[in-house]
Amino acid sequence: MKILQYTGGRVINAAGGGERVFCEMANALVVRGHEVYAVCNDFRAGRLLFPLDNRVHFINLDGSGQRKIKPITWFKGIWSVLLPGIKAMLERYVEDPINQKKGEPLVQLIREVQPDVVIPYFVGDYFSMLRQPMLNVPVILMNHHSAVDFTKSVNTRGKVAKINTCPHLQVLLHSFIPEIQKVYHGSIHVIPNVVPHVEEKDMADLTVEKPQKTIVMISRLEPGKQQHLLIQSFKRLAKDYPEWKVEIYGPPSKQKYLRQLESMIVSQELVGRVELMGATNHSLGILRKADIFAFPSISEGWGLTLTEAMAVGLPCVGLKTTPSVNELIVDGVNGFLANNTPEDFAEKLKILMDNRDLCIKMGKNGHEMMKEYAPEKIWDQWENLLFRLIHEEKAVGC
Repeated sequence: MKILQYTGGRVINAAGGGERVFCEMANALVVRGHEVYAVCNDFRAGRLLFPLDNRVHFINLDGSGQRKIKPITWFKGIWSVLLPGIKAMLERYVEDPINQKKGEPLVQLIREVQPDVVIPYFVGDYFSMLRQPMLNVPVILMNHHSAVDFTKSVNTRGKVAKINTCPHLQVLLHSFIPEIQKVYHGSIHVIPNVVPHVEEKDMADLTVEKPQKTIVMISRLEPGKQQHLLIQSFKRLAKDYPEWKVEIYGPPSKQKYLRQLESMIVSQELVGRVELMGATNHSLGILRKADIFAFPSISEGWGLTLTEAMAVGLPCVGLKTTPSVNELIVDGVNGFLANNTPEDFAEKLKILMDNRDLCIKMGKNGHEMMKEYAPEKIWDQWENLLFRLIHEEKAVGC
C-alpha cells in the first residue's frame, strides 16, 4: 500500500503533539511494509525534531526559509466580530486562494506519486486539495482536536459544504461524534491516539521515598494550556511542602506568555521551586522520575503527554471541563478532575501529595487503562481502515 500523509502546518523544528503523531504514524506504517510519503508544506528550513525512519519519503514542498503568505488570523478575527458577513468574503477572496496556492504542489506530487490513499492531517490541509482536478484517490481526514474545536473551524456555510465533500473523517473518541455530526455528514471512524506500552519495570517507582518530589507538566507554553494555573496552584502549597517542586516542560508558542510565566515565578517567590525546563523529546524518561502529572489545559483533542504519564504509572490531575481529559482521567480512579480554579486544582494536588499509597494505586490503574491504546492495536485499526477504503474505491471504480 502506498500512503501519502500531508500537513500544511508547522513540522520543521517543532515539538508538538501533531508533529509527533505525524512522524510516529509514518514510522509505524513503513515498518509494516507500506511505502509512506510524509509530506509537509512548511516554509521553515530545517529538520524534524522527532525521529523518522529512513525508509519514509519525507518531502517538504516549501522549505525556502521565506514566509510567502502572511497569516491573516488577527485581521480575520477582528473583522469577523465587527462585521460577521465579512467571513464569507474573507473565505472566498483570501482563504480559498491561499489554500489553492498551497494545494498546487501537493496535487502535483499526488499525481506523480499516485498513492493508494491520502491522509490530510487538519481541516485546512483538506481544503488545500479542493478546487483542483479530481484525483480519484481515497481520502481520510484526521482530526487531532476536540469536537468543539472541529466545529469552530468549520464555521461558515462555505466551509460546511467543503468539509462534506470529504468522504471519511477520523476522530479520537466516540463522544466527539454527536458534536461533529452537527456540521459533518460523511463517514466517521473512531481511532484513538497511540499510547506507548511501558513495561512494569520501566514505570515510575512511587514506592521509593525521595528527598525531592516532583510535579511535572509537559506541553507547549501557551495560555490555553494554563501553565499559569499550575503555578498559582502550587503557590498555595509550596510553603507547607518544601520537599516538592514543579517542572514545566515545553517550547513557548509565544514569547510574551513565556515572559509572563517567568515573571509570575519571581513575583510568587517560587524561584527554584518552579522551573521552566524548555522543550523535550524525552518525555517518558522525565515522567519516570516524577511523582504527579499536572495538566490544567482547557482544550484538548487527546493529550499525548497525559496518556504517557498514565502509561508510566503517575496519578494525574486535569480539569473537569476539558474534552478528552475528562474521559481519560476517571475521577478518583487514575487521578482527579478539578474545577478551573487555583484553589480546587491545588486541593486535588494536595490530596495526592499527602497520600503516597493513593498515588501508587491510581498510577497502577492508569497504567492498566492505557493498555487499550497499545501501538499494535491502534496501528491495526488504521491499517485495516486504509485497506478497506482502498478496496471500496476500487470496487466503485469497477
